[in-house]
Amino acid sequence: MIVLVVVYHSVAAYATVAPWWAVHDTSSFATDIIRELLDVFMMPVLFFIAGYFALPSLKKGVGEFLKDKCKRLLIPWILAVVVFMPLLLYDRPDQTIKPFRNYWLWWLGSFKNGLSSLPPFLPQTNQSFYWFVSLLFTFFVLFALVHTVTRRWRSRAVLHATQKATSRKSVFVTLVLFGVLTSAGYFVGLLLFPDMSWFTLGIFLQFEPTRLVLFVGYFAFGVYAKSRGWFAEGKPLGSPATWGMVSVALVVAYLVTGQPVYANPAGTPNLPIGLLLAFAFIRSFMALSLLVMLVSVGARYWSHSSGLDRQLSKNSYDIYLTHGWFVVIVQTALLQWTGGLVLAKVAIVFLAALALSFVISRWVIMRYHRGFEVALLLLFVLCLVVRP
Repeated sequence: MIVLVVVYHSVAAYATVAPWWAVHDTSSFATDIIRELLDVFMMPVLFFIAGYFALPSLKKGVGEFLKDKCKRLLIPWILAVVVFMPLLLYDRPDQTIKPFRNYWLWWLGSFKNGLSSLPPFLPQTNQSFYWFVSLLFTFFVLFALVHTVTRRWRSRAVLHATQKATSRKSVFVTLVLFGVLTSAGYFVGLLLFPDMSWFTLGIFLQFEPTRLVLFVGYFAFGVYAKSRGWFAEGKPLGSPATWGMVSVALVVAYLVTGQPVYANPAGTPNLPIGLLLAFAFIRSFMALSLLVMLVSVGARYWSHSSGLDRQLSKNSYDIYLTHGWFVVIVQTALLQWTGGLVLAKVAIVFLAALALSFVISRWVIMRYHRGFEVALLLLFVLCLVVRP
C-alpha cells in the first residue's frame, strides 16, 4: 500500500485532478485515471490495517500502547511538521519572513481553524502528506480511551463472538451492512462539504471531512475483523478472483459516475442528488471490494515474505515519511525534459523516489535513528539562533 502511495504522489505533477500539487507538468488522461482510482481505496485500506492490529497491540496495556504510539507516530510527526518542514520551506522564492526564528513562529501560528474548499483546496499552510500520521495517532488515542471505558462489556462481547462460528452468510451480511453505512455517511458528507475540501484544527489535525466517515469506519472495521478472526491463518473471505471481478465492475461504474465529481470538486454539493448518491455508493463498495480482495490475497500469499519484500515491509513507514520530498525534487528536475513522455516521467519519478526513500530509511533512519533525530534537532536549533 505504501508503494501505491508513492505511485499516487508520483503522478500528481502530471494529473489535472491534483491542482494543489507543488509541481505542474504536462498532464495526461492516464495519470488522471491512476489518481482517481488509487484515491478510492489507499487510505481506507491503511486505516483498516491500523485498526486490525490495534487490538493485539493492547495486550501490553493501555499505557504501553500509548507510549508506543507516541514513539512511533507523535514524535516523527513533530519532527516532520514542526522541525523539518519549516527548515525545508524557508528558502522558497515567495517566502519573505526573515530571520528563520520569525518564520518558524509564523509557521506555527499560520495553521488556521476551519474549512478550506476553494482552489487549491488545501489551506495555505498544511501538513502535506503527514496529515495521515496525526489523524492516525488521534484514532489510536480515542481507541485506547474507548477500550478502557468499555473493557468489561467488550470482554463479554468478544468472548461470546469467538464462541460462535462465523458463517459465510453472516460475513456477507456484515460486509453489505458496512458498505451501506459507509456509503450513506459519505453521501451525507458530499451534501454538506465539497469533495476534496480540507478541515484544519490548528497545527494538530488536517483531514478531508467528506472522507472522515470512511477513515473512522475502516479503522473500526479493522478492529472488528480482528476480533472475529477474519483473515486468520491465511484464510480469505471468499475467492479473491470473485472479489477481483466485482472490483473491476465497480471500477468501470466508478469511472463513469465519478467524472462530473472530479471535474467540479469544489461544487459537489450543487451536483444532482441522484448522481452524488450513485457516486457515493459505487465508490464505497468499490473500496470495500478492493479491500477484501487485497487483504485476502495478502493473508494467503504475503504472510511469509522474504528478501526484498521483507525489507520493504520493515521500512514502509519510513518510506512514507520521506518519499514525498524525493518525488517533488525529481519532478522538478524533469521539468527541464520538455516533450518527454508523461508515463516515462512518472516511471522515473516513482523508481527514483522509492529507491532514495528506501535507502534513507534502510541505511540511515533505521540504523542511526537516534543520531538522525539528534542531528535534525541540532540543525534546527542552529538555524533558530544564527540563520538570517
